[in-house]
Amino acid sequence: MKLSTKKNDGVSPVIGTILLVAITVVLVAIIAAVVMGMTGDIGSAKIVGVQATSGSQAEQVNVTFTGGSGITSLQSAYVYLLDNATFAESRVGDVTGATIIIGKEYTATFPGASGNQKISVVGVFADGNQTLLQTTVNIK
Repeated sequence: MKLSTKKNDGVSPVIGTILLVAITVVLVAIIAAVVMGMTGDIGSAKIVGVQATSGSQAEQVNVTFTGGSGITSLQSAYVYLLDNATFAESRVGDVTGATIIIGKEYTATFPGASGNQKISVVGVFADGNQTLLQTTVNIK
């Protein structure tokens, strides 16, 4: 007497593997679509060259814009004094509402400030603010 048995062991693991791969691909596609959709509202970084030096008068910082592709969309700029004890703000000269002149020194004044001070130059653009420079300046 001869026993006949069929071996179907290979069918189920192959189908199971194909289903797992298909589910993984679908999940990756859904996650990628969600992540890519979330980045739509993020503005692009502007490239603006800025230099900051001690002003010719006491308590002043001179800011000079040196160029960059984002200079044409710069609406105004502020200089912030990042002292541990105080937080001071000064709008840079006559930048607001005017065309930025490359190479011109704009002045920010900080009453009572002297010595090495950490400052931050922040540009105001139509799509938001951006830090353009953080440095230390020796204020007279």
